[in-house]
Amino acid sequence: MTQRALSNGALDPVERKVQLAGNSTFVVSLPKDWAIEQGLESGMSMYLYPHEDRLVAATETVSTRERTATVDAGTVPAETAVRRVRSAYAIGCDRITVTGLDDADSRLRRRLERTVTRLIGTAIQEDTGDRLVIANLLDSSEVSLPQTVAQTQQLALELYDDAIDAVLTDDPDLARRVIDRDDDVDRLVAFVSRGFHRGLENVHEIERLGTDRLSAFRHYRIARQLERIADHAAGIATVATRQSRPPGRALADRLEAVATDARTVVDRSVSGDPDRACETMNDLREAIARLDRELADGTDANAYLYGALLRRIRRTAEHGIAVADATSESWIEN
Repeated sequence: MTQRALSNGALDPVERKVQLAGNSTFVVSLPKDWAIEQGLESGMSMYLYPHEDRLVAATETVSTRERTATVDAGTVPAETAVRRVRSAYAIGCDRITVTGLDDADSRLRRRLERTVTRLIGTAIQEDTGDRLVIANLLDSSEVSLPQTVAQTQQLALELYDDAIDAVLTDDPDLARRVIDRDDDVDRLVAFVSRGFHRGLENVHEIERLGTDRLSAFRHYRIARQLERIADHAAGIATVATRQSRPPGRALADRLEAVATDARTVVDRSVSGDPDRACETMNDLREAIARLDRELADGTDANAYLYGALLRRIRRTAEHGIAVADATSESWIEN
């Protein structure tokens, strides 16, 4: 007996009746040929897990396997080694071992130590000179994925507001604070990514994080857009450190107006109002295009910088629309 492929490429489920064996046991029989195709054989143990509206059957326990990764720092550039550690964390590894440090640049160890301090819930568990062992110490039941995304949203938008203010008031100190705090958003987004990826493998992990799989995917998508908004905030802040003088009053008013509209797009998107967000986005594109043309035809010494600023404002709003796309799916799924 084989499964028949559906039109969408999936497979028909095997429907079996639950039968009573004796007075206290239910049994479910499996077709032999089908079971063999799934790698099952007589005498094997199976584990059943309740998960939302279904039962998940597995041939081994779900939550006991520790996810590990090894990074050989002696064979790759320092930047690659650091990036691989971050990636291993983001996909949910419990232990990350960095080897080959004797052959690596001496500065790499310090970069790895700084990286670990910026990853939520991790610490260096072992340091033997030639290798570091980085371990996860955080119990996922102690945190909430939705709350982490909400915190990411608040911080990313604060950075955006501060970056715009730094340009309009010509405040390089505020701009540098925005640039420095961009890493805090990256840290939160990496944690969201970690929770999402761990939930793909462990049916219980997502529940401990206070959400479900579909919502976790939505949280992950939203967090990635917020991360990009924070990146654009850092780019906007850079303009404040490079401009030769603050924008004149008339230009400042127009820059502030389009920046406020972009923020409105994001606010409406995250609050679940995609239609009004898209309306504002259409008007914003036209306003930015007009201002960009005027800057290109003008004589302002900072015209190039303000053109780059407008592009980042537009991209911020576009990431807001991407958030709207993710949040609007919640009512479709329900």
